[in-house]
Amino acid sequence: MSNTPANTERLSAWWQLAREGDTQAFEKIHRELFAALYYYALKLLEDNELADDAVQDLFIKIWVKRADIGELQKVKAYFFTALRRQVLNQLRNLRLRQLNISRLLQPEIEFSPEEIVVHQEEADSLHARLLQLLNELPPRQREAIYLHYFENMDYQQVAAIMGVNYQSVLNLVQKAMQKLRSANLLWLLVLLSRYVDAK
Repeated sequence: MSNTPANTERLSAWWQLAREGDTQAFEKIHRELFAALYYYALKLLEDNELADDAVQDLFIKIWVKRADIGELQKVKAYFFTALRRQVLNQLRNLRLRQLNISRLLQPEIEFSPEEIVVHQEEADSLHARLLQLLNELPPRQREAIYLHYFENMDYQQVAAIMGVNYQSVLNLVQKAMQKLRSANLLWLLVLLSRYVDAK
């Protein structure tokens, strides 16, 4: 789902109705956001069942607490922020059970080939190089790039979701872009973000 003003307003209107107990409005939010939230959870948890459970639990918790949450102008960003917090708690619990500290300290975004869609006849090598460079970025840079370019979040929304300040997000994205620019691949990332917006 693109993050356009029209979509933002529609989600806000549905949220206002849902706060008042309108289950149909909440179902519309569920249909609109579920796929993107699931895919984000899947990238953080790397497990289909855990990702699905995390998103379903999120919607249940938000429905139960809807009256306390209040009015939301940026519904999508709120859901992503709440999901990330829930997933981090889930990862901490897994860490305690499995003692796999190094893997679970920070969720890592892993870019997949499906997200790097370009014209095959002219860009097989570019595709591979961009995918490799994106996946070689430090975890927080990868997450910032993913949310900004592939979920179309502005820097303030990314900062809220990742729990850092605005300047930190700018720094993360800038460092990542410098690496891509030095490899002459920044233009391809911009092209891909436009493709994602158009889907």
